[in-house]
Amino acid sequence: MTIEEMFRRIVRAHLGIILVCLLLPVAGAAVLAARRPDPTTASIRLQVVAGAPKSATEAEGMNSRVLAVATTPSLLGTALMAAKAPRDVETYAATNVSAQRLGESSVVELSVTDDDPLAAGPIVTQLAIRVVLFMNQGDQESFNSTVTDLSNQIDKATIARDKLVTELRGIADITARADLNVQIQSVNQLLSQLSSQRATLIADAATRDHVVMISNKPDIRHVQASMLPQLALALLLGLVLGLTVATVVETFRPRVNSIRALARLLQAPVLGKATEDVESLRNTMALAARRQGVDAVVLMGADDSDADTVSRLLFAFSGRTHTPERLKKPAGVDNDSHVFDLEESGLAGFADVRFTGLSAVTPEDEMTAGVVVVSGGTVLLRRLDDLDDVLKAVRWPVLGIVHGPAKRRFGRLA
Repeated sequence: MTIEEMFRRIVRAHLGIILVCLLLPVAGAAVLAARRPDPTTASIRLQVVAGAPKSATEAEGMNSRVLAVATTPSLLGTALMAAKAPRDVETYAATNVSAQRLGESSVVELSVTDDDPLAAGPIVTQLAIRVVLFMNQGDQESFNSTVTDLSNQIDKATIARDKLVTELRGIADITARADLNVQIQSVNQLLSQLSSQRATLIADAATRDHVVMISNKPDIRHVQASMLPQLALALLLGLVLGLTVATVVETFRPRVNSIRALARLLQAPVLGKATEDVESLRNTMALAARRQGVDAVVLMGADDSDADTVSRLLFAFSGRTHTPERLKKPAGVDNDSHVFDLEESGLAGFADVRFTGLSAVTPEDEMTAGVVVVSGGTVLLRRLDDLDDVLKAVRWPVLGIVHGPAKRRFGRLA
């Protein structure tokens, strides 16, 4: 099967199904997008450090830290509860919270997007407060624990030194006093080291950078939502769905969807179109009949829809004008029960070749008959199987195929 034939059988033959599958998701996405209110974005700027970052990497690191803290589920959930705006925390963190550094400065803009314009401002305010509090005091517990531990060590060392000093006053032995003096000096040295460490920690804590909100009032703006991503996704989904449905339908109801494909299956040439000049088409069919040694040409439709084309061709070859009124069957008489002799039609050429329908074949024609198949180009394979059964039964050669008018789809010819 060629690519062109696949296109004809799946896409062109089921264009209506594909269009419906395309339009339904697009229409649904358009309606949902039109009903959805434009989202509101509320932003607060935070200064993370007092000085400017030394590089873009350091600035990006500050931005990532703010975003990581702001999207922490427990912290974000607390902020949403404080703002009285219950939301799905995980989804909200993934899609509605963002942080953007402003150039290579130490300022990071924390933003929250929400469909409720009244909720966006309170949410970002509560979230910013908690981000600032955590970043400023997140390691305070460790600092307090370290300072307390140093203070305890200083207290213990002070007690030990005072005890040694008291013992020194009651000892007269020179050697013992010398040993106590050495111990006292060692304890004093330890006290000096511990006090220096505690002083350094306190000094560092006093001079460390603190995250501050530049403004307590959030900047609120409405965002015009774009429908293009949703429509593009719906279009892609509809296209995939339409092609899938068309493939399934074609699998269960296969068809031949071109006159050339039908010609290949029947191993017969295409003799012409039913819409071309009557005399030219008749002479071509008569010539093909003579080449096969055939005196009677039997016109057979590949499908039920081709019966009208067969009747019009027979009337045209007989020299009559085909109208719907004249095609009506008389009572008890088939529509194709007449044999048309070209000698009576006045058409030049192979006048001894006769054209007839299957039901009007005479015993004299039976031994020298040939078949011309008339088809609009599209026929189900099961219909083609019925035609093949008839051809095998009569054992007449297939002279060729005449391309009849295609079926109408969506008010136009297919």
